[in-house]
Amino acid sequence: MCMEFQVLGQVGATVGHHQVEMGTPRQRCVLAVLLIENGSVVPVEKLIERVWAHSPPRGARSTLYSYVTRIRAAIQSLGAEADGAELVRHAGGYALHTAPERVDLHRFRRLVKEGRAADDEGGSTLLRRALALWQTDALTGVSGMWAERTRVQLDDERIMAHLLYQDMQLNLGRHEELLPGLRDLVASHPFDERLAARLMMVLDRCGRQAEALRLYEQVRSQLAEQLGIDPSPELRKRHLELLSSASTPAAFAPPVPRELPLPPAGFGARARELAELSRMDEQGEDVILALVGTGGIGKTYLALYWAHQHLDRFPDGQLYANLRGFSPTGEHLSTSTVLRNFLESLGVEPSAMPSDGDAQSALYRSLVAGRRMLVVLDDVRDAADVIPLLPGSPACTVLVTSRNKLTGLAVTHGARTLTLDVLTPDEAHGMLTRRIGTVRAAAETETLTALLEHCGGLPLAIGILASRATAHPEFPLAFLAKELEEESSRLDALDVGDSSTDVRAVFASSYRALTSDAARSFGLLGLAPGSSISLSAAAALLALPIPRARTVLRTLEAGHLVQQHVPLRYRMHDLVRLYAMEAAERHLPADTREEAMRRLISFYLRSAHTADRVLYPTAWTSS
Repeated sequence: MCMEFQVLGQVGATVGHHQVEMGTPRQRCVLAVLLIENGSVVPVEKLIERVWAHSPPRGARSTLYSYVTRIRAAIQSLGAEADGAELVRHAGGYALHTAPERVDLHRFRRLVKEGRAADDEGGSTLLRRALALWQTDALTGVSGMWAERTRVQLDDERIMAHLLYQDMQLNLGRHEELLPGLRDLVASHPFDERLAARLMMVLDRCGRQAEALRLYEQVRSQLAEQLGIDPSPELRKRHLELLSSASTPAAFAPPVPRELPLPPAGFGARARELAELSRMDEQGEDVILALVGTGGIGKTYLALYWAHQHLDRFPDGQLYANLRGFSPTGEHLSTSTVLRNFLESLGVEPSAMPSDGDAQSALYRSLVAGRRMLVVLDDVRDAADVIPLLPGSPACTVLVTSRNKLTGLAVTHGARTLTLDVLTPDEAHGMLTRRIGTVRAAAETETLTALLEHCGGLPLAIGILASRATAHPEFPLAFLAKELEEESSRLDALDVGDSSTDVRAVFASSYRALTSDAARSFGLLGLAPGSSISLSAAAALLALPIPRARTVLRTLEAGHLVQQHVPLRYRMHDLVRLYAMEAAERHLPADTREEAMRRLISFYLRSAHTADRVLYPTAWTSS
């Protein structure tokens, strides 16, 4: 029997099954350093630093010499059983010379190297022998900075050998055999995400997806609570792969969601916009279409009509969500809720649903990847509502409706925007005629024209009038026209008792989304006489510098509450103006409104005076 040395466990030496006494922990630390660097000269200063770190005691050299002397004596005491092992002094240091095969660490490294080069069967055998050399943690019984650092490095070598062995066993289809040892490894290394990812994969292959998902949540929770970090990209990727496999088993085809609401009845307008949507959708991949415009302009109707007309383009399904960004009731639907609903529609079981929002988005993108699908996001407030719900697949089309311009979505994701204006007179006439019938429309042509003028081409208002007219077919249309004549009661005439289809409630939801400065400005602009107002006049009305007034008007324009129909001139839809006047009377003090009108009148007087002097200079000279 020959003397053998150990560092992969308790540091020491054995002859057969008998332990060789190697002294105190610090003396065994010297032995460990010499064994790891077997055959190499280790300087005295290096030995001192590794035993005592940066705080060596006085007389450290003398103590080191005594450690070396005792180790040498222990080796020499074995005589022939030492089999050539010797501790030799060199100039400036010491070296322990022994056959590498007699040091467990060097034998471990040789077996791992040979195992890596072998086939799966042979490599598995060699790696099992290598891993069997580990008794417990490396350098057991030795403390200090060097020992801790080296222990971590050696343990990493051990884990890499385990992972290599598992790769080979998995290639051989022996995943069940790996579970007991792998569970022990994860238990002893709770923060090693490589091992957690591997155990998740093995559990998945063993058909234990639920256990694998629980393991991920356990590791994620431990990392967050004890280290304050998120799972690594590798572990998150494994989690997503597991969710995908758990959500869409091979035995079942992925569900094909058909979530579009019914198409609008009697839709016969917007031929130009329908054609433009189709053209935009055909322009390329990664298509995001944004339909924007003021409340009641018909964005949802157009989106649904177009979607139903092109179902053949999206054979893998259609997802729909109304985010209620401008709901009259204020019940905004969160993006996280929509995302969970979409995942459920795509077949994800509640038990497989990730708890993390980013993981949900990633799983959603994985499930729709490569599928020709339409995603309709109705009534979104801003780009932040949309971005987590973008598929990220060139095969998908996303159709978004919003009262805001969604400029950020166009800038960051190349959304193609189509702004809806009011209906043309012919379109408005056709819409109302289809709803009330051609006979009735022909019988009261002049009254019909007056009704449409009061609606200003706003589809919601026209729809409300049509609803009221058809509810009482025996009433003459002149009865409705009489209600609409007075501006002060016009919005009341367009109230059918349903907040979702009440013109005043629709405008109110846009008003509530404004900042306080924008809301004040909106109300004051509603008081301004005339069909439009210049930037300079608006600045005077609002008592703002022109740059600040331009910013406020841009905010209102983004929400489609005002329109810059020509450069530096702004106008409101007639019905929007009526609501703005109501808002001003309800929320702004009377003296604030009066002062604003005085500023505007003063501006117009000064402008008229200046214009008069430019146009008729001689008149002013003679006077």
